Amino acid sequence: MSSMRLTIALTVLGAFCLLPFASAFAQSDDAYIKYRQKVMQSQGANMGAIGDILKEKLPLAGNIAEHAASIHETALLIASAFKHQSAEGMTDAKPDVWKDSKGFEEKAEALKKASANLASVAKGGDMAAIGDAVKAMGKTCGDCHKDYRKAKEESYKNKK
Repeated sequence: MSSMRLTIALTVLGAFCLLPFASAFAQSDDAYIKYRQKVMQSQGANMGAIGDILKEKLPLAGNIAEHAASIHETALLIASAFKHQSAEGMTDAKPDVWKDSKGFEEKAEALKKASANLASVAKGGDMAAIGDAVKAMGKTCGDCHKDYRKAKEESYKNKK
């Protein structure tokens, strides 16, 4: 009887140990797509906020450093957010993200550097230097979008 209990206990323990691995495989493409969209939306929201401060000359220049720091922190997540291959469904990611993974990784690395520069420059408060760093980072974003994001006409948002 005790060997039967031991067998049951080991079976249950083994099942619990495998549970985290099983849930990792159970995630749908949609879950990955939603996650990476949120990462990218965060980037866009913070860039937009900086743009509003600069363009509208809002008296919030002190906030730029915080937005820039957030952009850099999120930039560190982008490469991993695209590890899971999911170009079908409600996404604007082109399959080229995964076909040219080396190129994508290089552009993600360029974004990390540009965002680190923006975060550093923003701490100094020199609005002209901040403007230049924002433009440089925007170019980095655009370079990646040009190659790896569907054109607006092809966006899933326009196919509803």
